Parts: sequence; structure tokens; C-alpha cells
Amino acid sequence: MWVPEGDGYADLGSHESFAKGAPYNSFALLEVRVLFEELAKRIKTIEPDGPEAFVRSNFVNGIKRMPVRVTLQ
Repeated sequence: MWVPEGDGYADLGSHESFAKGAPYNSFALLEVRVLFEELAKRIKTIEPDGPEAFVRSNFVNGIKRMPVRVTLQ
């Protein structure tokens, strides 16, 4: 990748990301997968515990807050 010299740009080749593009950090994805697999073994139920709040934006659409009740096994 060409980066202009003297403009204060860092070496973009050392960037790490969770995205599937280049660069691709498979170790971070493995950590997240193992985390959720271990959590799934210990959780009996997950239930809503109040109203959700949505993001108010013209650019992003999603849930801002969603309270849940977790019951462990």
C-alpha cells in the first residue's frame, strides 16, 4: 500500500481489525468465539428486562440499550 511520506501517516500495514478485509486478525476472532462458547455453557436463559432504546442517528441504525436478565445454570 502506498502511503505519502511526511504527512504523519502511520504504517498502515500493522493495523489490526475485526473486519474480514485486509488486515485480518484471526486471533481476535478466535478469542471472541471462545468467550461466547464458554458463556453459552454457563447461561440458562436470557430474557428482556425492560424497554430497549434505539440509536437516533441518520447514519447508524441499531439498539443503544437493551436491559436483559441472565439466569445462570
